[in-house]
Parts: sequence; C-alpha cells; structure tokens
Amino acid sequence: MTTSPRVRTVTLALIAALGFVPLLAGCDAVGGAVNTAVTDATGGNVSLGGQLPAGWPSEVPVIDGTILFGAGTSTSDKQGWVVTIDATSTDPLADARTQLEGAGFVADKSASSESSGVVAMKNDTYRVVVVANSDGILYTVTPL
Repeated sequence: MTTSPRVRTVTLALIAALGFVPLLAGCDAVGGAVNTAVTDATGGNVSLGGQLPAGWPSEVPVIDGTILFGAGTSTSDKQGWVVTIDATSTDPLADARTQLEGAGFVADKSASSESSGVVAMKNDTYRVVVVANSDGILYTVTPL
C-alpha cells in the first residue's frame, strides 16, 4: 500500500503527539490546563482524555476503556479523526474488529495485518484503521 507524503507526515505527527499523552496523564493540573489550551486553540477538535473528539461519527463504535487522546481535522470539506484508548478488554484488537463488523463494516484486506496488530475496516462512508499494542489501541477514521 502506497501512502502520500502528507498522510505519512500526519501519521508521524500523531504518533509523536501520542508519546506525550502518558506524561500528561500523571498530572491532572497540567493535563487540564493543556487540554483547555488545546481545546481553545482548535475549537474543540482535540481531547487529551475522557471523550471522543467533536464530530466523531456515531456509526463507528469504540471499545470500552479510558479515552486518552482524541483529535479531529478537516481538509477539503472532509473530516477525519484519531482516538487512543486504554482498553479494558483482554483482546482489544479482536473486540474492535467484532464491534466494527457488528456495525456493518467489512475487512479492508489492502490495509490489514492483524498478525502485526493492525485491522482495517470500511463501510460505504468511512475507513477505520485500528492499531493495538500493549499500551492501548488507536483508531484512525477517514472518509472514503
């Protein structure tokens, strides 16, 4: 699968940002202040914990757990989102896949590699890529 330089850049930026989330989680005062500043600066499109980002599509279910980070962005009149969750499930990747299938999503074989902790699903409206590791699970939702 070939990705554009813009997609790679956004992905790397999100991964770098996610590396700082655990540092903020340990300090409620700093985390709250940063969350407020980020929310003010982005118009509510970023959450550093506790809730899905503004505009998250209701047709995309997420597994149970603590939402650590969420963000939404808009380009060319299309909205996209990312969210990380500290899952309560013992097998979050399988559970995420099962939930998405239950919501009408089908496997996107071109982007899935469950053996390496990645599942890609799509419906008529969105592509959802779910990545899991021992630290949690990351959902990326993009319009088709």
